[in-house]
Amino acid sequence: MNVTATDLSSEPTTDEYEYPDTPPCDYDTFESFKHIIKPVLYSFTFSFGFVGNVLVMIVLVCCKKLSTMTDVYLLNMAISDMIFVFSLPFVVYTVRDHWVFGLAMCKILSALYFTGFYAGIFFIVIMSVDRYLAVVHVVFSLKVRTFNWGIIISVITWVIAFLFSIPMFSIHQVQGDKGQESCSIVFPENSIINWKLFPYISINIFGLIVPLGFLMFCYSQIIRSLYKSKNKQKRYAIRLILIVVIVFFIFWSPYNVTLFLHMLKKLNIIKGCEVGQRLELAFDVTETLTFVHCCLNPVIYAFAGEKFKKYLKEIINKPFRWMKKSNIRKSFQSSVTDRMSSSSKDTRASSVTEI
Repeated sequence: MNVTATDLSSEPTTDEYEYPDTPPCDYDTFESFKHIIKPVLYSFTFSFGFVGNVLVMIVLVCCKKLSTMTDVYLLNMAISDMIFVFSLPFVVYTVRDHWVFGLAMCKILSALYFTGFYAGIFFIVIMSVDRYLAVVHVVFSLKVRTFNWGIIISVITWVIAFLFSIPMFSIHQVQGDKGQESCSIVFPENSIINWKLFPYISINIFGLIVPLGFLMFCYSQIIRSLYKSKNKQKRYAIRLILIVVIVFFIFWSPYNVTLFLHMLKKLNIIKGCEVGQRLELAFDVTETLTFVHCCLNPVIYAFAGEKFKKYLKEIINKPFRWMKKSNIRKSFQSSVTDRMSSSSKDTRASSVTEI
């Protein structure tokens, strides 16, 4: 279901045909990471990402009532992260065993995976542009930063993300012998080399280069503007901005660099069995980092704000307050009942005495 080197290197390479006496390269050298460590990391990432993004959605919908354009973008980004990590339980099961969910589920999950992938990155860019307009072009932002525009832009973003995912999920198929099936990329037999390189090029350009360009431009302008202003909180804002850019670069650039190296291997620019094995391990590690970034988004964009912290405390403390009130109510009712029962007994005893 992922754009792995195994998916795109399932055919024999020219090296294997030129040297028939050479034994085939074994890409399962790092079995312990793939079958033990990777499922554990994915399970942790799914749990943390699910809980974190659900909390963001509860805060935005129930507490903040989606009052601003930023709230709309935060909600959509949380939804995109949820969709992205939704595929992880299926990936974990497949890593431990094999694909048993059929062709339809393979198509659906790959569509959700890549739609969430592109949507998540696009909403990071949109939020950066939104903050750029709010800080640098204050007057103009008052006209365009409205709730209705936030809804319209979000719908357009989801449509674009889905269109970007169509070439990816359309070439995903269930392949392999019975008991060893996998949901992976299968190219048409008559496809040319450029089509096979499309996943690498698309993810590198629209998954890193273009978004990083927008981030660098927007936040460099924001920092310049904040330095010129006399805002007391500018240091906090600049620190948060730098964290956003640095975290995005740290968690996504290794993955894209690995994909680029895979592309060079596909073109036979990089050769060698040992290199291929190391690229396989590098892909598994860097792909896990991209999923971890989905867990950090709620922390970076939401919980860093004081209001979100306040709302989060209210959500967490609300059940405890309800339980406390419920216990107090029960205790009060119990004491009243005991008093009434005791009073009734006293009344009966005095009546008997009088008789």
